[in-house]
Amino acid sequence: MINFRYNSYLSILDGNIMNKIYLFILCCCCISVAKGQGTVYSERDYARKPVWIEMIKDTTVNFFEAEKAFKTYFRNHDKPEGEQEDIGEHEKREKNPSKRERREMQRENHMRMDVKRYEYWHDRMLPYVQPDGHILTPTERLKIWKDNSRKS
Repeated sequence: MINFRYNSYLSILDGNIMNKIYLFILCCCCISVAKGQGTVYSERDYARKPVWIEMIKDTTVNFFEAEKAFKTYFRNHDKPEGEQEDIGEHEKREKNPSKRERREMQRENHMRMDVKRYEYWHDRMLPYVQPDGHILTPTERLKIWKDNSRKS
């Protein structure tokens, strides 16, 4: 009989724990969704952090704000050079760089790729930018294309 009460207590406890876990996961999801929407950055943020990386991932971003963030960031930071712009660059590198140098090279490579992503995004989105900076969604683009094809 004691064993039965103990088991029923554990099953109630397990249900409460599961409810708490579900509630915790739900709260985390809500916070992450709310945090991602409507993030406002300042000029100071643009200069300090590469917020343009996150901005180009956002489909509702204002094109001119992302462009401003990119330019402001690189006014204060060195823009990474393209891949092997210097002839014989591989000869200049040490055979066994230190951990710090390897981390710096990895950071520079990541930044180089992010710059390339930005430039690709910029060129791809430029035809769809409205005068207010709004970028047409794929649905809006399709509607314009259909309207133009009907007229012809």
